[in-house]
Amino acid sequence: MSATQLSVACIGLGRIGAGIARNIQATGCRLAVYNRNAQKMQPFVASGATLAGTPREAAAAADIVITCLMDDASVLENTKGPDGILAGMRPGAIHIGTSTISPNASTQLAALHTGHGSHYLAAPVLGRIEAAAAGKLLTFVAGNAEAIARCRPVIEAYTAKIIVTGDDPSTASSLKLVMNFFGVSLLDLMGQAFVFAGKRGLNVELVGEMFKELIHHPAMPVYLDKIRTRNFGEDIGFTLDGGLKDVQLMLNAAGEVHVPIPNASLIRDKFIAAQAHGLGQLDWSAFTEVTRLNAGEKLQPISGALKSKSAI
Repeated sequence: MSATQLSVACIGLGRIGAGIARNIQATGCRLAVYNRNAQKMQPFVASGATLAGTPREAAAAADIVITCLMDDASVLENTKGPDGILAGMRPGAIHIGTSTISPNASTQLAALHTGHGSHYLAAPVLGRIEAAAAGKLLTFVAGNAEAIARCRPVIEAYTAKIIVTGDDPSTASSLKLVMNFFGVSLLDLMGQAFVFAGKRGLNVELVGEMFKELIHHPAMPVYLDKIRTRNFGEDIGFTLDGGLKDVQLMLNAAGEVHVPIPNASLIRDKFIAAQAHGLGQLDWSAFTEVTRLNAGEKLQPISGALKSKSAI
């Protein structure tokens, strides 16, 4: 079924939600919109969308309901209750949740919809406002496979790539949180590195250009695969023992200009813990195994690479 044959309701028209709704409206489908701030609905109504007074009203005639809201509480509030989505939604209709919410909330929403006779797809999006406007968001989606197939033409309207994580909605929410954790950690690291560079008298514009080169350096995918597969005993570019020396130099140089770099302090302690577990002559990226120890896993060196099993 094409998007033009579907009736879609968009609930939540903030910076990302508005971009999603515009791209869906551009497909020519029948669109209803609801937003707590009625002013945000006017551009869509002027282009032919139906203005809804409540989430229930928006969902009443929709094959697919898309929510783009702030958090667990707002999604659940708009879903439940006498004026909520479920009160108006037809059996067999599909609710696509594009918000970043907890895995537990996704599980709860799926159960609510199953009890109602409708479907919930966890489909959080990744991307900035301009990506939403251009229809180039990344979507992680999980839920009933047939429901995903029915929704695909609509999701494709605002998405550059769809990644299906399975039938358990919590997996899509978990993946979004993993990606946000990775992103926000990089932002914090960039901030620390720029302050360190500036206090050492470096040209921060040059440093920024070097960071861009490092992000695209061919070594990065190599280390990503090493950490993912836990293969630290082969193709060793730099040993963990040698890496500790460099991390200590970083801390010393930052200390001389009174710049705390807590990431480096944490990494130094992980290097020392990794040495205590006999990993000193493995690739320096093996310090990441300390996180597994802290998560209760037991390390087992096998043929230079590391395996793990749950701690007893």
